[in-house]
Amino acid sequence: MNQNLSKKKLIVFSSIPILVFLFLLEFSVRSFWDFEPNRVLCYDPIMGRSYCPSTKGYLKENQVKMHVEVNSDGLLGKPYPKERVNGKFRIALLGDSFTSAEAVKQEEKFAGIWEKILSSKSEREVEVINFGVGGTGTWQQLQMFHTKARNYKPDLIVVAFCWCNDIDNNVDKFRSGSMNPLADEYDVGWFKVLQAKRKNFNKWLWNNSGLYQFTRTKYNHLEHYFKRMFLPDYMKKVPNLGKKNKPKTESEQTDKKKQKLPEYLIDTVSIFDDLFFFSSEGWTVTRKLFLQLNQEVAAIEGELAVIHFGGLHQYRNFPVLPIQQFEAFLESQGIAYFNAFDLFKKIDDEFLHENFIPNDGHFSKIGHRHFAEYSTEFLLSLIAKNKN
Repeated sequence: MNQNLSKKKLIVFSSIPILVFLFLLEFSVRSFWDFEPNRVLCYDPIMGRSYCPSTKGYLKENQVKMHVEVNSDGLLGKPYPKERVNGKFRIALLGDSFTSAEAVKQEEKFAGIWEKILSSKSEREVEVINFGVGGTGTWQQLQMFHTKARNYKPDLIVVAFCWCNDIDNNVDKFRSGSMNPLADEYDVGWFKVLQAKRKNFNKWLWNNSGLYQFTRTKYNHLEHYFKRMFLPDYMKKVPNLGKKNKPKTESEQTDKKKQKLPEYLIDTVSIFDDLFFFSSEGWTVTRKLFLQLNQEVAAIEGELAVIHFGGLHQYRNFPVLPIQQFEAFLESQGIAYFNAFDLFKKIDDEFLHENFIPNDGHFSKIGHRHFAEYSTEFLLSLIAKNKN
């Protein structure tokens, strides 16, 4: 009895200094480090990531502070009833972080601007439900439509397709062995349920422990640093759009001509290369995803449309993208499309950077407004065509 009691005392007294040490570390981190307690993305067993239902709070990323509110169905912004309201036209918007736009207020995102402008210019009130989730590509957006968006019975499904990284995400998901929407893999087993609970517990730790958040942040920074060491040079260089280009001397122009352009090969180790070749594995997967999405949209008697645009670094001195091939493919499948890429190509260098958040790369408040206004007529034409 005394021996068992001694073991218990030993365990208790041994754990006390450890707990005190951890408490002091937690106190120190909260006192001297910029602790941001909210994380609104949860692990989803199908998509990999989705917004945590009924979550709100302030986030900070790349020095941008933002207030994020997630409704009870895990969507950013105000809630919408799943049951249709007679006389209203409903748009389901699928996209990535440009669409979810965590750093911009709900009414200032292009989704919110669309809803206001389209309702004022259309014969019917228009609802624009934002199903965008940061860090996703067409792969997860097809899954989002299948598991959630189609339950709202939208008239029009709009994919905001970003040339910046959607192809990367698609081929990466295909190669990783994730649940495959092309094979109709949506059944979640017990193992994935447990995995979701474990990862969401990590999210809880992030929101409630400064020590855990500090440790994870420094680890992520270190991992990102080593990853960047192995990136091709053309992926590291981003032009400074805040300054006007100075006239180059004759010798500088000659040196530039002598520079060897980076070599782009199909299906190399860098999945980024897939972006430039419409016959690549990345584009093959992406085309299949759009075909599958178009079939699922037709099954609910809706219409699919695509609005495509690029990231900040893609509008200047960037290799030619297969935009014409992509649009020809969409047209061959009867999918309506709109090219918003040209909008930002036409903006002068000194004004282009105003459309993007500094040190972040996503649309700023101005960028969202320009994007929304530029594409409004395209959406109005689709609404006018729909007589349901």
